[in-house]
Amino acid sequence: MNGRGICKEVFGTEITNEIIYRNLLRHLARTNRVATISEQFSRLKNNFVRVNFVYELLAEYDLLPMLLPDRKDNGKAVDFRQLGNEMYKVKKNKEARELYTKSLVYCEKNSGNISLALANRSAVLFEYGLYEECLKDIKYALEHDYPEKLRWKLEARREKAEKLKFKNTHSNAEPLPRIPRELQSDLIESASNLVEIRNSNELGRHVVAKRNIQVGEILAVEKPFCHILINHFYDHCHECLQVSYHSVSCGNCTQVLYCSEECRDKAQYYHKYECSILKTLRNLQLNKLKMLPLKICLVVKDMYHLIQDLNRMDIGEKYYSSRYKEIHNLMSNTEKRSVSDLFERSASTAVMYHLVKTYTHFFQKEEEEIIFKDILLHHLQTAPSNFHEISEISANTDQIYELDEIGAGAYSFLSLFNHSCSPNVVRHCHGNVIVLRAIQTIKEGEQCNDNYGYHYALMNKQDRKMKLKDQYYFDCNCEVCLHDWPSLRELPVIETDIGIEDQDFLLLQKGDLECAKRIVQNILPRISELEVPKPNRNHAEMQEVLKQCYALFGNIRRTF
Repeated sequence: MNGRGICKEVFGTEITNEIIYRNLLRHLARTNRVATISEQFSRLKNNFVRVNFVYELLAEYDLLPMLLPDRKDNGKAVDFRQLGNEMYKVKKNKEARELYTKSLVYCEKNSGNISLALANRSAVLFEYGLYEECLKDIKYALEHDYPEKLRWKLEARREKAEKLKFKNTHSNAEPLPRIPRELQSDLIESASNLVEIRNSNELGRHVVAKRNIQVGEILAVEKPFCHILINHFYDHCHECLQVSYHSVSCGNCTQVLYCSEECRDKAQYYHKYECSILKTLRNLQLNKLKMLPLKICLVVKDMYHLIQDLNRMDIGEKYYSSRYKEIHNLMSNTEKRSVSDLFERSASTAVMYHLVKTYTHFFQKEEEEIIFKDILLHHLQTAPSNFHEISEISANTDQIYELDEIGAGAYSFLSLFNHSCSPNVVRHCHGNVIVLRAIQTIKEGEQCNDNYGYHYALMNKQDRKMKLKDQYYFDCNCEVCLHDWPSLRELPVIETDIGIEDQDFLLLQKGDLECAKRIVQNILPRISELEVPKPNRNHAEMQEVLKQCYALFGNIRRTF
């Protein structure tokens, strides 16, 4: 075997993780080993043993991926900048800004190309009225030896931006809501005292109301223990996930951008490990439910020696969103998974382990490799049932504002909410923080339920139950399923006037924040009146309006 790990059999131009796995299955089928391997694998009881087993097979068939070199390149930097200039000349500013940013990503250290890319991008930002961002680019350009003969042009732009920056009306979101100290839970770090965690054989750990909760009340404001950006890499911060049109790059790789030097410095404790392999990982097309577990394993390296002490949550123990122990103890459903499911996850773990082992300095001891394999495969199993998307509102091609997934996070408290096909809570995002609000009255002692992506208004009962069983391994017996509620169009309509005009719906679609504030103010005192009879179309539609309004309070990508 070639010790560098070369995947020789290439389908198309890229070797993805899926192709590697398909090749492995094909080799096993060719050599009539499928039944034998399946039987041997089914007897394995430890995660790291499972990973070792599949790793040896990948090595045997020479299927482990090579590293894709990721280097700064002034030639590419110049090419991207020149393409940006061409777009700028024909008023394609969105494309120009992204090309200038790509130029910046490829600039070699101490290169004069850095200042040129920054200066050109500042012109685009100025035209969009992003004067603060424009001034930051100008500042950095001048600090990176911008050519003396061109400085007059940059100085003139700076002077104009300084005068105009106070007229900037761009606003990406409402301020992040806070739970007042006196209303915070004593036992749940991120929650209000409206809720508590309970445990039962039937429901497992779940969340209930400690008193009657009214529509609009905040149940939790939770920061993720760990999070990743999954797309929009050229206009979001790799660390905080905020929209950033003024961005700074990593000094060594071409894969990440940050909203500030502070975020770049903060990210180094994990990025120093992923930096050399991130291009390869993305080229392998590893999805969020694999990339987020990998990042968790990188960020908790200092806790590896404590892993054995983290395997249980004590009754009455405070529940922390900022602590790894809670993430470690999320349900993995290992015993419910098929052999093929565990085999595929073990293969993905082996591929990621190979890249970390071969091309980074992450491992210092053999014991660390064992723990890494164990918890990486563990989190590849916890991820599908527990991790949450991070989204923002942005305009589609018709300039209608819709939810767009930008990242994923591990939120330990949110993971305790059981599913309902008609949820009584809703999530929306501020950066990487999730705010949880009630969208219907929740009575004292009632369970607080989220929705796992399968809502009765949009999907029939049979399909919902099948998908929930496949991904989450439970039979849904929520009120909706028990009474087989009809879909939205078949719900009864009641005579009422909620006070929302047709024009308001159009303004919401266009992302009008002031309209959203006004609608929430009008709806909250009255929406509970629509909860009876249950269900009805008016109440379902008002819930959707309320959800759209709350989404507009959070992450919004407006300008580009």
